[in-house]
Amino acid sequence: MLKVLGAVAAAALLCAGAAVAGEAVDIPAIIGEPSAAKPDDLPNPPDIYSRNGVLEATLTAKPSRITVAGRSFTSNVYNGLYIPPTLRLNPGDTLKLSLVDQIGRADIEIRRKQPTNVHYHGTDVTPKPPGDDVLTDAQPGETRHYVVPFPEDHPRGLHWYHPHAHGYVEKQILSGMSGMLIVEGDLKRHYPEFVDLRERVLVLKDIYLPGQDQNTAKIKTINSYLDPRIRARPNEWQVWRLGNLGADAFFHLALDGHDFWTIERDGNVLPKPERQASVFLSPGARATVLVSAGKAPGRFKLRSLKIDTGPQGDPNPEVVVGTLDVSGEPVEEKGVAARLEEPAAHRKSISPRAVDLKNAPIARERTFDFSESANGNRFFINGKQFDENVVDTTVRLGDVEKWTIRNLSGELHVFHLHQTAFLVLDKSEGVQEDSPGMRDVINLPYAQDAKPGVVTLIIPFTNPVMLGRFVYHCHVVGHEDAGMMQIIRVLPPKTAAEQLWYGLNRLAGLNTPPPWWPERARRAALLPEADELSAALRGEICVTPSDDEEADEPTVAASLALSGKGPIPPAAAPRE
Repeated sequence: MLKVLGAVAAAALLCAGAAVAGEAVDIPAIIGEPSAAKPDDLPNPPDIYSRNGVLEATLTAKPSRITVAGRSFTSNVYNGLYIPPTLRLNPGDTLKLSLVDQIGRADIEIRRKQPTNVHYHGTDVTPKPPGDDVLTDAQPGETRHYVVPFPEDHPRGLHWYHPHAHGYVEKQILSGMSGMLIVEGDLKRHYPEFVDLRERVLVLKDIYLPGQDQNTAKIKTINSYLDPRIRARPNEWQVWRLGNLGADAFFHLALDGHDFWTIERDGNVLPKPERQASVFLSPGARATVLVSAGKAPGRFKLRSLKIDTGPQGDPNPEVVVGTLDVSGEPVEEKGVAARLEEPAAHRKSISPRAVDLKNAPIARERTFDFSESANGNRFFINGKQFDENVVDTTVRLGDVEKWTIRNLSGELHVFHLHQTAFLVLDKSEGVQEDSPGMRDVINLPYAQDAKPGVVTLIIPFTNPVMLGRFVYHCHVVGHEDAGMMQIIRVLPPKTAAEQLWYGLNRLAGLNTPPPWWPERARRAALLPEADELSAALRGEICVTPSDDEEADEPTVAASLALSGKGPIPPAAAPRE
C-alpha cells in the first residue's frame, strides 16, 4: 500500500460524511458539477473494427472534460473518453495504432506533461518495436506509431490496452487511459450457439475523484457509471465481457440470486463452462461469462464483495456496482442452459492447452520473491527494484519453465507476465480465482504467520513471436511504478550440438563449456569472478558489447552465436 498524506482532503471528506475504510463508501464532495442522470440501460463502449485485415486507430492522450460517477471534471483520457473504444480485430489482422502524447495538467492525478506508451495486455504478439514494446515511450508532444501483427493462430478472446511507461502507469490508468481489445471469434469457434445472444462489454475501473482522500477506498464504476441499470427480459441469457481495466482495486463480483457461467478467462477459452457464484478479478484480469436473467421479474444487485487485501493492503469494501433489471415480456430460452453443460467445441484447438503443459518437460525451475519496504513505498522482486538497463531473467525459446512466486509482504500482489499465458499449477490458501485453464494475471496471497503466500506456475516460452525483451511485474500498478517489475529476455534456441552438450552436463551434474568453443572463451566461461560473462557463454544470458566496449573477438563471437545474432565462428564449429 502506497501511503499518501491528504489531511485537507480527509477533513473535507469527514465534513461530507464519507465512510471509514472497510465500510460502504459514499461519493465525496468533489470539484465539478453533477452531470445528467444515468442512462435507462447501460450502453457498451464504442467499437473500432478491423477492415480488410487491418485495424487503424489513433489514440490522443490529453486533458478532457469527462463525466464519471455522476460528476464532471477534467482528466487525461484517450480521445476525450473515459471509456475509450473497444478495438476489435481477428487472428491474422494487423493493428496500426498511432499514440499522440498531449498529456497535461488536469483535475485529478496528473499535474504536468508525462511520457506514455501503450501495452496490448494479454496478446501473444511481438515485444519488439514497433510492436508491443513497453520499454520505449512517446515523449510529451510526440506521436508514436505501433504496427502489431496478430498471428493467424492467435487465441481468440478478451484483452485490453493501457499505458506502461514506468513510473507513470498508475496515474495514467487512474485517469482513465485504458480500453478493451477483443480478438474476435471465441464464441463463433467454440460456442456458436451463443453468437446471437446480447453481448455487453463491462469495463470495470477504479478512480479517485477530485477532493477525495487517497487513503480511502477508490470509487468503482462500470462503463463510468455508479450502479448503472443493466436491463434484461425474463428467460434472457446475455454474454457479459468483464474486464478489470483499473489500476489497483480488486473486483469480486456477485449477482444477487444468480450464478455466472464462465467460458473464458484472460483471453483463454475454457475447455468447459464453469458455473460460479462469483467472479474474482484482480487488476488486469478479464472474464467472459453468461448470465441468465431468470424467469421472475425483479431488480438484482451486482456487488463487488469485500476483499481482504492484507494488513498492509488498500481498503476494498463491499459496494454495489450495478443493478440487473429484469422486466418486460419473456423470451425463449433457446437451450442455452443445456449447452452450458457441454464442453467447448474444437477443444483441441484451444492453445496452449493446460493438459499439454502439465505433461511438458520442465527446462528450468525459478523462484521469485515479491516484497516491500516497511513503509509501503518501495517494492521489490528478489530484493531488487526495477532497472531498465538490466535483463533479470533470460530464457530460451522452446523451453517450458516452472516458476514459484512467493509473496513475502502483508498485502496482495498480482503477478503478470507479458507475451504469454501460464498455467496455475498450485497455490496456497488465499488465491481466490478458481477457474481452470490458462491465465495472464494471478492473485498472490499475502504472507501470514511468517509463511509467504505461494503460487506455482508452468510457463510456455514456446511461441516464436515472443523473441525479445519484455517484462513481468505486479499488476497492482502502484506497486509496479514503485519498483516491482523486471525485464525478461527470450533468446533463440541453442544449436542441437549445444543442447546435447548441456543435456549431458546436466546428467553428470556439470556445467562446462563445449569443447569446440575458442580456448579463450572457454577459459572466460570458467572464471568464477566472471559470473555474467560465464552465464552469457553458457547461453543463459546475452552480453553484446556496445561500440565503445573492448572485448576479445572469440568471446564476443561466442556470445553473439548463442544469442542468435551471429553464426558459430569457424574455429568454434563442432568437431567431426
